[in-house]
Amino acid sequence: MERCPACRARFKEEPVCYRCGADLSMLLAIEAEATSLERQAVALLGVGAWVEAHHVAERALVLQFSPLAAAIRDLAHWEIGHS
Repeated sequence: MERCPACRARFKEEPVCYRCGADLSMLLAIEAEATSLERQAVALLGVGAWVEAHHVAERALVLQFSPLAAAIRDLAHWEIGHS
């Protein structure tokens, strides 16, 4: 997260916005979960578990868009179709 979604102040790695006081802890937890799922998807690609990698990347993308998760999803989808 680069900015507070409530007031657009720069994010300063704190769970509460310094400017408006918005609680950002839930958003930070969602961001962390998406990152964890992205790492899982990379590991699944490494062992050739295409279907699982595709599903995990999709779950990550539901939480937060990431070019890496999208690339994993697309690669896994392509591999599933060509194997």
